[in-house]
Parts: sequence; C-alpha cells; structure tokens
Amino acid sequence: LTMVRTYIQNWVDDELLIRKAEDNLPEEIKDFSKELEDYRNSLIIFEYKKMLLQQQLDTNISLDAIAAYYRDHATRFALKNDVVMMKYLMLHVDSPAKGKLVGFLQSDEIDAKDSLALYCSKYASDFSLAEDYWMEREDIQEYIPDLEYGYDAFLANRRYFELKDSNFVYLIRFIDYRPADSIAPVALVEKQIREMILNKRKNSLIKEMQQTVLQDAIANNQVE
Repeated sequence: LTMVRTYIQNWVDDELLIRKAEDNLPEEIKDFSKELEDYRNSLIIFEYKKMLLQQQLDTNISLDAIAAYYRDHATRFALKNDVVMMKYLMLHVDSPAKGKLVGFLQSDEIDAKDSLALYCSKYASDFSLAEDYWMEREDIQEYIPDLEYGYDAFLANRRYFELKDSNFVYLIRFIDYRPADSIAPVALVEKQIREMILNKRKNSLIKEMQQTVLQDAIANNQVE
C-alpha cells in the first residue's frame, strides 16, 4: 500500500510540474521537433547498421588469423603482472598413488600425461592439469597458501615442489612463467584478440557501407 501511495504521489507531482512548465515556458523552448527527429534518425541508423552486421559480418576467426594479429601487434599485450602455468594436485597424506603420481607429474611423455589424468581422477582430492591455463602469480596462494614462488626460482629450474600439512600433500610443477612487462602468451589474450579482429571487421564493413551509400547518391545526383 505504501508503494502504491508513493507511486501516485510521484505521478501527481510530475503532472503538476508539467502543467506549470507548459504554462510558463516560451513556445520556442517547448518545441522539441528537431531533437525528436535527430533521435529518430540516430535510432534508424543504429538499427540499419545492426542489420547490416548481422547479415554480412564474418564472425569466423581462424587460429592463423589470431596468430598473425598477435605477431603483428605483440607490444599491445604486455603483461601487467607475473603469470604462471602450472600443474597441481592434492592428495591425502596416506594415498598409495603418490609415488606414481610424482613420476607422472614430472614427465612430458604422452603416456605419462594420460596416466596422470587417470590417476588424478581416481586419487586426487583436487587437481589442475591444463597446459593452456595461465594464472597470475598471486593466485597461486588460492591453491597452495604456503608456497612463495617467483621468476628467479623458475629461471633456476626450481619447478617441482611438494608441500604437506596434517591431511594432504600438494604436488606442484611449474610449466611456464612470464614476468610482468613481458609479452603475454597468446592463450591468455586469445579472447581479446578475437574481439579486436571482430571490431576491426565491423568498422571496415560500416565504412564500406557508408562509402557505397555516398557513391550511389553521387551517381544518382542526390548530392550537390
């Protein structure tokens, strides 16, 4: 009931204010025909451009196109923070699979990687094995709160760690590391590159449309 009363009061206030303004404002100020026409025209142009993009925009972006854009504009993708790629798994301290998992984790053989995934799904309480997933260095703390790691350690080839608490053992292998101000790995900026390429195509398509409209108008003597 309170909301209804508030709505009615607001409506009455607005109506009274509109009547007061109508009675006191000069006619030329109350004439919004140009503004309304401009707004209508902008809406029409917007809808036409949207229709054109829906009909003609090529949204397929190949990996080759992404790689080429990344190569040609690499300096745009400088990192603001250190990022790492790592494999991580958490086991119960009494897990019988620890020995095998340590071996699988430190191997780059295809069979070892397959076995690692299989054993993790069976024995690990938590794990992350993706080789295309990058995270900021600070986010390591979400997985292993007690692990401090930096670029110097990576360069010194300190890339495998085991940590332990009363319930779990944590196995970590760092696969890659990119420090701040270096160029971001392409996997980390792929989505951004897709959006850049798509936006460039949109702008080109709209520009071509505008040129075509102008040329047609000139050809039909519609432009003086």
